[in-house]
Parts: sequence; structure tokens; C-alpha cells
Amino acid sequence: SAVAFSGASLRNNFRQIRHSRERLDRHPNMYFRVGGVDCHSDRNVDIVQGFMGVIVRLSFFDVQEFVDLMSDKVLPLGVRKSDDWLISGYLESRGIGRVLVPPHLTNINNKPQMNPIASETNALSSYGMHENSMRAAVYMKEQLGIWSNYTFTNASSLTEEMMDLLYCEAGLAARCPKGESRISATKLLDEGLAL
Repeated sequence: SAVAFSGASLRNNFRQIRHSRERLDRHPNMYFRVGGVDCHSDRNVDIVQGFMGVIVRLSFFDVQEFVDLMSDKVLPLGVRKSDDWLISGYLESRGIGRVLVPPHLTNINNKPQMNPIASETNALSSYGMHENSMRAAVYMKEQLGIWSNYTFTNASSLTEEMMDLLYCEAGLAARCPKGESRISATKLLDEGLAL
């Protein structure tokens, strides 16, 4: 298995990514746990997150196949910037497990420390981290034939109004339609997507 200190389990129709406040581990969020912080034993995950490191074996990869996938000329921008999803999806397609582990817990000071602002920030593209993740999940499912037991919301098929609600739901107040809040945006998105 690939081993990481941060990772998430997939959720049907997720639309948001969360890294803190475990109480948010519910629809429409996909929650990334951190080993030693909110995960104190080994845990299988679908997505390994590399900001705290991921350990893999070279033998997990068919190097040419992986290079071809990464250099795909039609790889959408939001997907290209989602390396955690690309690597995790590729590993899934090869039958390689992904495991979240806590750091050595005998020393309390050995717990990973996350910058709360950086963990919610995406400087990789003009899309938000949540939109990149939505696009990557759909793309990898279609391209590699993986995650067939999940249903994902396709960000590419959302109207401009739905995208405003998506970003409102993510906490970007400037995108909230007049009179809407994060909570009402979630309700309107669920209704619009027939969830």
C-alpha cells in the first residue's frame, strides 16, 4: 500500500473539501483526516494527500503508462492541478491500496502541525480546491474505469447559477446570490441536483 499522513475516503456527490473540524465529515463535504490529529490508527483511504508526504514503491507504477496519463493533452486544468487525485486514482486502477497512518505516537510533540489557512487554500489554479477535486474525481472515474460504486457531481455540467451556489457553499460570500447563505446554498444545490 501507499502510505500517507493525510487522506480521505470518497463520498457520493461531495462538493466541498474539509481539513479541520471533524464535525464537518458529512454531506456535502469530503473530509481529509490527518494521522495523529483526528486519526489515531491505520485507516484505508481512497485519496492520499501529499502535503505531509506519501510513501510509494516504484513498482506500483508502470512508468510509461503513468507518464502518458499525466501528459494527456486533453487533461483539464483543474484535473492537471490535482496531483493527489491523479496519483490516488492511478494507484486505484492498479489495485494498490492507500493507507493513512498516524506518526509515532509515543512523543506527543510528534503530531503533524497544519497551518489552518494553508490547509484550506488552493493556489494551483483559478478553480477552488473543491472544484478541482470534483473535476478530478469525474475525470479519473471516466478515464480509468475506477470508483464505479460512487456517484460524483460533474462541476463541468453545472450552470453559472449553480457554480455561484457551489462557491457560496464553500464560504466565498462574494459568490452568494442575494439573500443566500452557505446553508441555503447547500439546500438549493441538493434540490437542483436532485440529491
